[in-house]
Amino acid sequence: MDASIPAVFSLFGLPVTAYALCLVVSLGIGLFCFFVIGRKNAIHQDALWRTALLSLPLGLIGARLFHFLGNYFYYEEVGFDALLRLWDGGFALWGAVGGVALAAWIAGKGSRVPVSSLLDTLAGPGAVAIGLARFAEYFSGEGLGPYVETEFFCRFPFAVYRADYEVWNWAVFVLEGLAALMIAGILFRKKRPAGDTARLFLLLYAACQITLESLRRDHCLRWLFVRVSQLTALIVILGLMLSGTIRWIKSKEKTPLAKIVLSWLAVALCAGIIVAIEFSFDGKILRDLPVWAGYLIMACCCAVIGRAAYPLIQDEGPQDA
Repeated sequence: MDASIPAVFSLFGLPVTAYALCLVVSLGIGLFCFFVIGRKNAIHQDALWRTALLSLPLGLIGARLFHFLGNYFYYEEVGFDALLRLWDGGFALWGAVGGVALAAWIAGKGSRVPVSSLLDTLAGPGAVAIGLARFAEYFSGEGLGPYVETEFFCRFPFAVYRADYEVWNWAVFVLEGLAALMIAGILFRKKRPAGDTARLFLLLYAACQITLESLRRDHCLRWLFVRVSQLTALIVILGLMLSGTIRWIKSKEKTPLAKIVLSWLAVALCAGIIVAIEFSFDGKILRDLPVWAGYLIMACCCAVIGRAAYPLIQDEGPQDA
């Protein structure tokens, strides 16, 4: 945990910060929504409780392991025993998502409840918890973007003032929180075929994170010059598309192959443009491209990726646009 973040109080000798308290509240609200939706969908209580109880430790372990893999050389330098010092911080959201998914799989198998039903039930509440957790980054000093150059935006919630550097940074964590809550609203709107809600959550969240992660100027995980969260988001999208393509091949519905190919080409083209824009931010190519224009193009590419991938992730296979 960053020593510069003051503790509200101590618990068993460990510091408890406002950020940690907000995370607990976020998880609590997410779990409450999970039980409400689970009961509405007539999912057995045993499966709901198993999922909830397993999600907390497995989500924590997944978040820690993902951070370890994304920051291996740091742990090698300070000692691998740092993995056990959870109070020092160091967690990654994609790892938590994987841990919670594993919890749903174990609970579903143990309770003989379809895993897809539990994952669908987790999707909306999970987006709510993520959104609230992002807002909590106000207290952690993370989730900050580039310097603000326009005086009008030098105020919260557009930006956050950093007294140590006497500058204003864009509050990217606010955008991430709003994006997650908007995704939750979309997921709550209607009931979908089994598995579609969970897949839609992954698609929307991954597409948003490609742009939002690029905006961050904090301690984001990197492999050389590649942002781990961005790469993971792209892998998730490609995995969803591959799974959808396999389902389409096995299905009796034979949508024209051209539509499948066009979806893949659109995603590949947009991914290539995003990579080029990232290089432009480093000044390696397209040096005359304004930063704001680069992010606008990147956001549009992410929207196209989401739209192109969406027909493939539906359980019933590719549909006409």
